[in-house]
Amino acid sequence: MMAKYSKNIYEQMVLAAKKAYPNECCGILVGKKSEQSETEVTEIREAENQFQGQKAVHFKIDPLYLYHLEQELDPRGLEIVGIYHSHPDCPAILSKEDEKYMVPGLEYVIMSVQNGEVVDVKSYKKAMPPLNRNN
Repeated sequence: MMAKYSKNIYEQMVLAAKKAYPNECCGILVGKKSEQSETEVTEIREAENQFQGQKAVHFKIDPLYLYHLEQELDPRGLEIVGIYHSHPDCPAILSKEDEKYMVPGLEYVIMSVQNGEVVDVKSYKKAMPPLNRNN
């Protein structure tokens, strides 16, 4: 199941994508996961694109930022449920690099930004691998 989020959350992601254009924006989807129902995104956290190259075609989120965010969210009963980022002047589809670095079980929201306007938004999720019980 794909995550659900409010119009306000959607508008915050769109604003982040427009502000970062012509570079990629990136950020964290925060909420609650549930096996029985949809994952609910309750807030987002913008993250600085730490990529040390062409930020128009790549993004990187500081792992230490993710660690500290998890420490902050845990006492509130919240967790990182996904990542969002933009594709400037490209479609909202997974790149080979996106697929390579996807964490199973997390939601990935990609926004296509054409000439500074978000024109498409798609969501992806990589299935959890089966447990290896031979170890």
